[in-house]
Amino acid sequence: MLRTLKWLASLTLVAIALVLAAVVFGGRDPDWNGTVLLRWDPERRALEWMQRPRMAQDGPYVFRDAHGYAVVETVPSGTGWRLQTRRMPAHPLPVISVRVGNAADTRFDVPLRPPARAQRADEPGNPPRLLMLSDMEGQFDRFVALLRAQGAIDAGLHWAYGRNHIALVGDLVDRGEQVVPLLWLVYRLEGEAERAGGRVHYVLGNHEQMGLAGNMESWPERMRATAQALDGGSKRMFSDASVLGQWLRSKPVIARVGDHLLAHGGVSADFLRADLSVDAANALARPHLERRRVLMPAQVQAVLGRAGVTRYRGLAKTDAQLEDDPVAHLRQVARRYGVRRLAIGHTIAPDIVLQHRGLLLRLDVHHKTQVPQAALYEDGRLWRVHADGRPPVRLH
Repeated sequence: MLRTLKWLASLTLVAIALVLAAVVFGGRDPDWNGTVLLRWDPERRALEWMQRPRMAQDGPYVFRDAHGYAVVETVPSGTGWRLQTRRMPAHPLPVISVRVGNAADTRFDVPLRPPARAQRADEPGNPPRLLMLSDMEGQFDRFVALLRAQGAIDAGLHWAYGRNHIALVGDLVDRGEQVVPLLWLVYRLEGEAERAGGRVHYVLGNHEQMGLAGNMESWPERMRATAQALDGGSKRMFSDASVLGQWLRSKPVIARVGDHLLAHGGVSADFLRADLSVDAANALARPHLERRRVLMPAQVQAVLGRAGVTRYRGLAKTDAQLEDDPVAHLRQVARRYGVRRLAIGHTIAPDIVLQHRGLLLRLDVHHKTQVPQAALYEDGRLWRVHADGRPPVRLH
């Protein structure tokens, strides 16, 4: 009897410990399949246990097939939501409607384009203006506010930046609620920029890689619910048959735009030793974007592995991971790629800042909790600019 009581007491202590862990670590992500095993939800003020994600407004997800296009999105159904699929012809190329689901109930149309081709990611010349930002993570309204404050888009969310360029240095996806509308807006702006003589450079980060692999750990709940309801699941949502998935696969993981080398995580010594040009690195990476690191060939590890350009933190961390001599390392990077500096995201800084004698530009700030920021490069000068229209700050 005493032994049984001790056993029950031990189980009780374990259960209490699990509950406390859920409360303390309540912000942890769901599992790879999108189901919450145990956590405290601070918004609902409730303990979630084996909680499947709840469906909400989501999409559209557009898939190409032999018969044209299948457009999949959620629609209201009773007190909840359900998936709906409708067909659109392949010719002429259709125009889809995107509903953001924000407080303003923003909507915009997106003309579809032929399947994207990989573009050259090495541009030696500087555009008149280069606006650089990273890590927007599905924050549609904040992304729009930042671009509008710089005159890059107009009130209708159309390109208004002429022959200027915008560089998006990874992690536009995950965590935020409007991941899919944000991607569709970038998709539309890219086409409009090209017609105006400008350009949108979208450099992939580690979270784009996770999405292409179907990893739902950091997806917002609505996307996880859609994936669980969709035939083919999360693997289908950004597959090569998906318009957005195929488009993302055409994007580089490293790019040069004039004086700036762009890489979401950074450039490691391992990457330098691989002695790859920008275009060679992207060609090597592209077939492996959706693979887990442990399954990548050895020659790909320097590009997409832990020390690869999408994940490396050795130039921004302040602990033992930091390069022994960051300035010497960055000078080597600048010489190798013919640039003035390296621009990275991935590791949060309080503000966009220049470090290591102006050789490193750090773009990742916490856009969700502070005024969004970008870096503006014009006439050889670099500025920090903000979404609230305050005067720009010269970076030295």
